[in-house]
Amino acid sequence: MATYSTTAIINYALVLCGATTVSSITDDTPHARALNVVYEMARKKFLTDNKWTFSTTRSTLVTASTSAIAWLHAEEAYAYTRPSAALRIWEFSDRRAICREEGDYIISDSADLGAKYTFDQSDLSKWAPAAIEAFSYKLAADIAFQILNSASKAADLKKYYKETALPDAQSQNSQTGHHQSVIDDGWEAAKFSNGGGDPSRSYS
Repeated sequence: MATYSTTAIINYALVLCGATTVSSITDDTPHARALNVVYEMARKKFLTDNKWTFSTTRSTLVTASTSAIAWLHAEEAYAYTRPSAALRIWEFSDRRAICREEGDYIISDSADLGAKYTFDQSDLSKWAPAAIEAFSYKLAADIAFQILNSASKAADLKKYYKETALPDAQSQNSQTGHHQSVIDDGWEAAKFSNGGGDPSRSYS
């Protein structure tokens, strides 16, 4: 696995802007100060915009007391604590479950629920090369106007990020969907033996 660093990424972004590089994001220079302002917000936005393979995990949710919830709908029998590491939740283990995210809680009609979510993957050595490059272009687009005072340069970098760098990274390192299958309702399920029906019969 390649090794990346914050300094390497911000300097790549500066090079893309045609600007001079820095020793550290904490340098007392205009370029470093501009990057220091946007870096963390841009990084977390980048992580949550896509289901990146390197920053996605799953866990069983921890049950919380429903007494902490002011009121519940009739179908809402369970409350869970939202994982503190979750930046964005993508899906739940029970695909039929009713799930609502509300503050620090996830409210559902399903027991023993698990979740798949984006976590704050701060270890850059885990990031994939295409994602590193795309993030560098995003940073460059975010800081270009402040550093270069050029709206056209900022627009060009943003265009390249959205139309080339990001789609390339998504094709290599992002799960943009999940396996889909038809979920029959009770009426459909009644045709089959596990739903009370006889699969050998014709229901036409």
